[in-house]
Amino acid sequence: MRLLVPSVLLAAGTSAFVLGTVAFTWVGQLAEVAEVGTWSPNSLHLLDPIPTTLAAATGVILVALALWTLRSVLHTGWALLSASRAVRHLNPGVDTPFVLVGNARPEAFTTPGLRPLTIITTGMFEALDGPGRQVLLAHERSHRIHRHTWWALTADLAAAINPLLHPTACALREATERWADEDAALVGGRRLVAETSAHIALLGRHPLASNVFASATGGLVPRRVIALLQPPPRARARHLAAVVALALAVTLGALDVEHMGENLFEHAEAATAANHLVHQSPHRAESPCDTEVGHPHLIGGI
Repeated sequence: MRLLVPSVLLAAGTSAFVLGTVAFTWVGQLAEVAEVGTWSPNSLHLLDPIPTTLAAATGVILVALALWTLRSVLHTGWALLSASRAVRHLNPGVDTPFVLVGNARPEAFTTPGLRPLTIITTGMFEALDGPGRQVLLAHERSHRIHRHTWWALTADLAAAINPLLHPTACALREATERWADEDAALVGGRRLVAETSAHIALLGRHPLASNVFASATGGLVPRRVIALLQPPPRARARHLAAVVALALAVTLGALDVEHMGENLFEHAEAATAANHLVHQSPHRAESPCDTEVGHPHLIGGI
């Protein structure tokens, strides 16, 4: 998770950068834009290997993605602000980050922020026995300690920048639930966590919180239960190597595109400089009249 989320954000950023570079090579061919710079729009057009239609479509896509990203950021920001206002009146005390709220709906979630709180309703608390409550508290403690909400929100931001990463963001959000399940299994055992997760799922989902919270009812519970009934997962070196290789590949690809774009504009600027030099250095041959004027003593010398 600590490696995958930054890699996903890197992939989203580099994809937006590549789109922006391609779009700017098309925008730079407009005479009005070239006047601001020092390159020749005609030379840039001749040097650009990307068809005009494709480059223009890239610009349209980039604008649409920018608007979508802005909408997603504003929506998430508003949700975070609303969530903060909803829980700011709660006072868990100095020694505990848990808050028990009188509500019949079974729900438990952990807030984001600098000082995360775990909110548990009386409906959820009364529906579980002693061991189940310990599992629930351990699960939410993992969300709080590891700041799982911020990992999920970062993945959502990457998906907003590049919608192709939306399935990956959903998988990462579910992975935070699996992470919390594994931490809870260290307290109550894997089978007890699986049974508690299934029991909570059967209580029904009555969301008191938005997606900015890490909820005990999040993720696909059947897959979480199946995973808990199996041996603990082990870190596999080939998976880590694949993530590192992917991050390196997208980075090198973006750098290559950036280098190609710089070369295009440098050659277009060189063409402009050459044309400017030619117009400033005319080669004019001297005429016989010029010679006579320049040498008055030769007049009538025959």
